[in-house]
Formats: sequence, C-alpha cells, structure tokens
Amino acid sequence: SSPLLLCGMGRHVVLLGDSIGTMQGISRGRGFLDKVQQELGPHDIKVENWSVGGATAAAVVGQLPALRKKLASCVVAGSELVVVIELGGNDRMFGLPPAQIEKALEMLVAAVQEARATPMVMEVIPDGIERDVAERCKVRLVPTPPRLKAAMKEPIRRGTIPDIAPGYVQSDGIHPNTQAQKHIAKTLIVALSEHFGLGLDVPSEEESPNCLRNSPCSLQ
Repeated sequence: SSPLLLCGMGRHVVLLGDSIGTMQGISRGRGFLDKVQQELGPHDIKVENWSVGGATAAAVVGQLPALRKKLASCVVAGSELVVVIELGGNDRMFGLPPAQIEKALEMLVAAVQEARATPMVMEVIPDGIERDVAERCKVRLVPTPPRLKAAMKEPIRRGTIPDIAPGYVQSDGIHPNTQAQKHIAKTLIVALSEHFGLGLDVPSEEESPNCLRNSPCSLQ
C-alpha cells in the first residue's frame, strides 16, 4: 500500500524494516505490528508498515532520496511521526563489517531527523551495533526482548547472527515465530507508549520454560 494513505494530520508510526518487519511466516493478525496497532489504534495513532523482505540498511541508504520524499509527504503541520528502524539483520547475514552497518543505520537515523520525525532503533541482534548507534545519535533503542536474547547462543559476536533456540524461531532458524511476536510487540509498545505519553499497562507474559532519547546525529 502507498505510504501516503495514512500520512497527514495526527500521530503516526511507520516501521521501516526487513522480513522480520513484514512478519514473514506469521498468520495475518498475529504479528507484532498487529498487536501494536491494537494498542495504539484506540489512541488515534495510525501504524503503517514500510518493511520489505530482504531489505538491508545499506540498500535503504542507497534509496535515501525516495525515502526522504516519502517522509516529507508524511510530516505536515500538526502531525507527529515516529519511524521505527528495524534493519541490519540482513547486513549481518551478508557479512557487512559492523562499522558499515553502524554507518548505514546512523545515516537512516539522520534522514528521519532531517524530516522532523522521531527515529527509534530496534535492536535486531544484541551484539552492540544498534545500541551504540542509538547512544551516539541520542535516540531511543527498542531492545531485544529479554526472552529472545536468552534464547540466543552465547557468545554473541558483533556483526553475526547467533544460533537461536527453537522456542522462538521458525524452522528456518532465523525469523521470529508466533510465540516471539508478543515479546517483540511488548518492547515496542512500551517504547511507543512512553514516547506518546499513553501510560499503557503492558502485562508480562507467562509461558512454559520450554520456550527457551532525540537530538541530531552528527555523521563524520
């Protein structure tokens, strides 16, 4: 769908991601973004998904002119836009050096800020890349959910995809399964609730143990 359909007056959230963002392999209505929409919808906050399967942070940087045009169309007088950046997983899979992944993410953060929107960076893998970008750019990090992090085999090496216990991933060993979606949703809902001042009460999830900040980012 066109990203212009939901943009305009009011409050909006856009997810800029890859196949994790498209919720590949997840039944309609059961993905993490579906749960986010359910929570934010009653507060008149619209959610739109700009994710593309196979996307890399580096490739999206190569499309910055088009992205800037989309963002400019969404940020109008009286509107508020949050862009959640969920990219970097495929860059790791393709073997891009961590410094290049960080640079690409920083450029995306800067582009969102230039459009007078608020960027958030989702921690795809807790290896320090997204966390360092968020700290340097002084933007909010949406951390890897604790249960998913605990399912990842240590040590987690910077710039690589760790082995993940089967409780939270699909049969491909990479994409989050249905069980993982609620945990991803929770961390994102908490971040968005705090940003918009909603005060949402997000309950903790109980399950079987078998399931094992905004200022300009300066770029050199």
